Amino acid sequence: MSSMTQQLAPERPKFGWGSWRESTLPGQLAGDLGAAAVSATLISPVLTAIDRAVVENAARPGQNPLGQALKTNILCSFRHPKRFFGTKPFFIIWTLYAATYTTANTVETTVRQLTQKADELLVQSVTFLSTITVNVPLGVWKDVSFVQMFGRPSAPIAAQTEGAKVKPPPVQRPRFPRTVAATFLVRDAITIFGAVNLPPMIASSLPEDTFTNPMLKMATMQLLVPVFSQVFATPIHLLGLDMYSHPNSTARMSRIGQNLGATTLVRCARIIPAFGVGLIANTGLRDYFHEKAGYVKETA
Repeated sequence: MSSMTQQLAPERPKFGWGSWRESTLPGQLAGDLGAAAVSATLISPVLTAIDRAVVENAARPGQNPLGQALKTNILCSFRHPKRFFGTKPFFIIWTLYAATYTTANTVETTVRQLTQKADELLVQSVTFLSTITVNVPLGVWKDVSFVQMFGRPSAPIAAQTEGAKVKPPPVQRPRFPRTVAATFLVRDAITIFGAVNLPPMIASSLPEDTFTNPMLKMATMQLLVPVFSQVFATPIHLLGLDMYSHPNSTARMSRIGQNLGATTLVRCARIIPAFGVGLIANTGLRDYFHEKAGYVKETA
């Protein structure tokens, strides 16, 4: 009886490092890298323009209107693509999203390959924790870099005329305050909670007849909830920017209130390419490359 059971039971596929050449894992990982790179390249131009415009507007309210700053930065990517795509801001944004997508892709692929029939909750938990571990520090690094590049008013140019014989002393870049970094961490926590944890909670609490299709209900929540989370995250984001740009100011709240409406709308719109277009492109390309590598996706 035991021998018959062994014959009838399907043999669980095993992955060993000796069978690396016969495995689809190398091709899948290569596809993961390619999907991450292409997706990051697709969304980085508009995100670079948005993030730079928000920082410049917060640092110099009234001098550089948000709409004009957005227009200038977006047009630059079309008029001078070589110069735009070779800049440090674009590289920083691209690195953030390429690393985030790469981590999510490769960790999920590897965990599924090595554990085979692992619980879906385990796969998603390991992938989520790994992605957050990479995304949050890089996100803070991105914000620190942007406010250091664009978050201070320009240095006085009176001593920089052609007839000046003595060059002005170099402006010492101030150390980045830990309190500002802490505000960015809180902002990221709100954004991540609104993008990952809150949508399924809200979707499960809605009546069954709210949407005809459960998948449509979940997809709608995944799109709308992260956008609305920026209503709470944007004030904290502006607080961090203002604390850096105007460290000893007494008019902080009035400046934040002046920029809050327009910046909230822009950051809500920013979520669409960051969490919508980027994730959709990454998922589609990843599935395509996995299929080309010979991987057959399991269906429930």
